[in-house]
Amino acid sequence: MQYEEYAAIYDRSGQNSFSLLMDIYLRDLLRTHQVAGRSMLDLACGTGTLALMLAERGWAVLGIDRSAAMLDEAERKVSELEEELDIRFAQGDMRDFTIDARVGLVTCCYDTLNYLTDDADLRQCFASVARALVPGGLFCFDLATDYFLEHYWQGVEVEEFDAGTQIMQSHYDHASGLSTLVLTGFVEVTPGRYRRFREVHVERGYAQPVVRHYLEQAGFVVEAVYDCFTSQPPNERSLREMYVARRS
Repeated sequence: MQYEEYAAIYDRSGQNSFSLLMDIYLRDLLRTHQVAGRSMLDLACGTGTLALMLAERGWAVLGIDRSAAMLDEAERKVSELEEELDIRFAQGDMRDFTIDARVGLVTCCYDTLNYLTDDADLRQCFASVARALVPGGLFCFDLATDYFLEHYWQGVEVEEFDAGTQIMQSHYDHASGLSTLVLTGFVEVTPGRYRRFREVHVERGYAQPVVRHYLEQAGFVVEAVYDCFTSQPPNERSLREMYVARRS
């Protein structure tokens, strides 16, 4: 299963840097697209980096992720904090989940929704998010573009970091529109001894009109689509799009 073996080295491999950027970007977005209250859901929260930063800024945060191993890492981070934050984590599937009380904000970041390669799954996810939001609540999420998947998620990359190495081999299939990344990792378990693991990650890009249509079907009004990490609209070379949709 994806992110089970990878969880132990996910942050050390530098993947959490995306969450650091997203935290700064969300501050700007939420000044423009305001939300009532301070309750939120971070969907597909991973190791909890973004959820923790938002909790530190006063949000009551629920983080949901399918991977038990990633949630273990998130819980470990919380246990190491000296201050007490209003944050909790639960295991769940982003396609079909329910929460105890509706929230004012839902985030879903780092091209997580690209993993939903079937239109029906994306529609189901949007419907679940709509049920989780209060009327007028905000849904902020990013999607990697086809341009990124075709031109940037390509070839072989080797990265060495503290206590491990990862090799990423990517290929874009023009016929299906799917991009496949094979991740091979080596984790140091004792000095000089490594455990090898392999995961396959498949992502799909979605055209903006399709995403807008599915959001509207789920009861959202799309307030903006940005070239991610900017306040500008996307262009033909945008690597990532940020959607801001409000539950009507």
